[in-house]
Amino acid sequence: MNQGPTAEEVVTMLQEEGLVDLAPDFPVDGDLFAAGLDSMAVMQLIVVVEERFGAVISPEDAGRENLGTPSALADLIGRKLA
Repeated sequence: MNQGPTAEEVVTMLQEEGLVDLAPDFPVDGDLFAAGLDSMAVMQLIVVVEERFGAVISPEDAGRENLGTPSALADLIGRKLA
């Protein structure tokens, strides 16, 4: 079974990809939308998640409840890979 990333790994991925400008110490429960994640970045994020982890994020999954924090995103990826 494929294991999803940790919330810390999600923060690192977001920093590496430059989809949103996160501080080096961005918390795993920090609000990504408040940090600048917008609708265009969400679309890019979905592509990056699929490429990096093989998890397909459907439009129904692309809401604030699943993408709002690194922890929520890590949980979503884990569920998609289970």
